[in-house]
Amino acid sequence: MDIDNENYPGGFYKLLRQLEKKEVPFVDPLSALPAADADLAILFRPLTNPVPASATQKGLPSHHIAHKWQSLREEFAGDPEIWALHALCIAILRRREAPPEARALFLRIWTEHGAALAARLPTRWLISAAATFADHGETIDQRLGGQGLQMLFQMIKLHDSERRLSGRPTDSGLPRVKGKDLDDIGLGMTPYHLPYGDLDRHMLARLWRYGEQDPVLQPLAVKMLRMVMEDPRSIFGRIQRYKAHHKS
Repeated sequence: MDIDNENYPGGFYKLLRQLEKKEVPFVDPLSALPAADADLAILFRPLTNPVPASATQKGLPSHHIAHKWQSLREEFAGDPEIWALHALCIAILRRREAPPEARALFLRIWTEHGAALAARLPTRWLISAAATFADHGETIDQRLGGQGLQMLFQMIKLHDSERRLSGRPTDSGLPRVKGKDLDDIGLGMTPYHLPYGDLDRHMLARLWRYGEQDPVLQPLAVKMLRMVMEDPRSIFGRIQRYKAHHKS
């Protein structure tokens, strides 16, 4: 393939280099984590009065974990403190050479308090949690389920962000084209048969199965898949208008 015609100039070499820059390890990540046996239940109190950055970060290198911890404490001020700690674990685990203590704490948070986190965490952090299960889950269901949930939400975001530029409400379909030849879809794929196809149903059912089979992943999977099931403002909601008269 002519690299001048690639969708992403520089191809996967450049994409990987960009990703690797985001994966530079933090300096001294363990200094921000609590003891392994810390009482997590008390961390549901609101996070208040973050320590001023000048008092905690003076003289520290740019990749020191203290900078990230400070920014997360500011982001989650007024929210349960455990949200900030959960986000800190995710941030550490996204980098290379992440300490096993961060993985153990992330999994412990979801094992002991998964239902409470899934019920209230912002969508952004639900997706980040799924991505972390994909890379660091203990079981095959956690890894496959996390990967699937992450990809599902990210592709919805990509698809619906482009579609939003049409100016039409996000809960209504595009006008149907009658009497015109329809363009091929990319990658040599056959277009999905909207009235009778089962692609969407099977995709969601498989992800639900991963969540059902793993008690640690279950609260996150149930929450995210219920969001897809109940919100009409995504491709999964909109295609139901084509299936309304073809329910099996």
